[in-house]
Amino acid sequence: AYESLKALHTTFKEQFFTEKFYHNVVATSYLMYSRTLYTTFERLFIDGLVNSTYLIVQALGSIFRLLQIGKINWYAAWISVGLAIIVLVLTIITIKGGF
Repeated sequence: AYESLKALHTTFKEQFFTEKFYHNVVATSYLMYSRTLYTTFERLFIDGLVNSTYLIVQALGSIFRLLQIGKINWYAAWISVGLAIIVLVLTIITIKGGF
């Protein structure tokens, strides 16, 4: 009697093989997808973006270092020039009637 129902017993014992299906198909596919996403998007795109940002900031720092001469009157002069440019741009925008 057992031999004739062995396949049915194995099916119920293995819970219709859902756990094996989950581990072999679903979990394996998910892990493969996660690894692929990590290597392509995270390592290439995100890390590349962060590293290029670092290089840009480093280059700008080298340029701005030349402007920093340690004299407060030069700092005030540059602030005045910047403020004058902002006022000029806003005046032109106001006269022309907006963007």
